[in-house]
Amino acid sequence: MPGAPYLYNVTIMLNRGSETRRLTSNSHGQAVVEVITHLAEKQVDVYAWMAMPDHIHLLFGRDEPLDDVDTFAGRVKRRIDKAFERRDLHKLRWLDGCTSYPVTLETLARARDHIIANPVRGQLVSKTENWPYCGTPAPLPAGAKRGEPPP
Repeated sequence: MPGAPYLYNVTIMLNRGSETRRLTSNSHGQAVVEVITHLAEKQVDVYAWMAMPDHIHLLFGRDEPLDDVDTFAGRVKRRIDKAFERRDLHKLRWLDGCTSYPVTLETLARARDHIIANPVRGQLVSKTENWPYCGTPAPLPAGAKRGEPPP
């Protein structure tokens, strides 16, 4: 999928009103890593992903447009829930749908850098590389502007 022309920047949220457990506990966090790794290897070009305690950011590209971003987010949530089940963990309560942000080749690197810097901004770690629940598995496609290194 190199140079995927259809770009997406989505955030998938836990239901903060009814969910006290965290995506980044050791057990749940490893299940999230497993699902995102599989997604990056088999389905889409994942330019950046970040699991925070109550949400997941996904910045990705595809060769074909998605019919519906919320449906795609729902599939990701179901896969994460199944990974929890395989580990005998409780499913977590998600908000319906997702939040989608516009992204272009011109803004892709900036969006990636913003996502990767999230745990530093949230004061969870002092340096991004100390956060185990993130990655930038795919290189940015040709034509993407260079970004700034995260703090």
